[in-house]
Amino acid sequence: MFHPLPEELRDIAGQPFPLYPCSNESWSIKPTAGRSSSRVMICSIPKAGTHLYARLLGLLGLVQSDVFFNKDYLGDFRFVDVERARFTHSENILWIPIEISSRFIQPGQFGYGHLPCDIGTRHCLADFKIVFLSREMRAAIVSQMRYVGDSDWCPPERAEITWRNEPDGPDKMLKYFDEIAPFIFNDRCHPVAPWADQENVLGLSYEQIIGDQGREVQFETIRRIVEFCEIERPPQPELILNQLIGQQTFTLSSGRTSWEACWNAEIEARFTALGGTRLNERFGFGSR
Repeated sequence: MFHPLPEELRDIAGQPFPLYPCSNESWSIKPTAGRSSSRVMICSIPKAGTHLYARLLGLLGLVQSDVFFNKDYLGDFRFVDVERARFTHSENILWIPIEISSRFIQPGQFGYGHLPCDIGTRHCLADFKIVFLSREMRAAIVSQMRYVGDSDWCPPERAEITWRNEPDGPDKMLKYFDEIAPFIFNDRCHPVAPWADQENVLGLSYEQIIGDQGREVQFETIRRIVEFCEIERPPQPELILNQLIGQQTFTLSSGRTSWEACWNAEIEARFTALGGTRLNERFGFGSR
């Protein structure tokens, strides 16, 4: 089967981004489809269980793209080992905007990313089922700091982070707030947060699926995803949970994050100044 890329997509023809032809003359990010007629996108704040929920959708029968979508670029991890992916971020970045990349997710497949809830992105995802993920922001931001220390990730326009290997604690957290936190809040949290207020978006949290609110909430979370994403013939929630929690994912940190051990009054003040308290209230976690 052969058909050329449509004219509006030919700008990406020279990029190392393999695509699979479909019978309807479209192109797909993966050669197979899953148990749904819906296209699905996870839009999340950092460290809100993005890859955990992605694993869940895969276990439920959708096909994971293994591509991390951003507004202006994507990270293609389809052919990268999970362990290696932590240390090859820059090697897997392709400057393909969401206006183009979203077209390659077919029914029964899903993508994920920290996509802003702006007019352009909403237009690109108009026919997608959107799953929005949040997390208590202190825990999320400490977990993100720990991930920085356990990977080669850098924010844009930074080549290196000198304190990666320092022990976790308030001193390291202050350096994180000096160099990284403004980008995370202003580019990866506040622009994403309005998904929480959109109609026809399924809002879920890390705490719901990890078990903080009990096993029945975990089961109910799985059932809500199945119904929302219109997944056909899903496995039983009990079977899914046994395969889900504790498995290695792209951004899994070693052990559960205890934000209190990395916190003090100065960090709390910076957290509040960057809008962390407002985000917690918006997501239903309260001010503390």
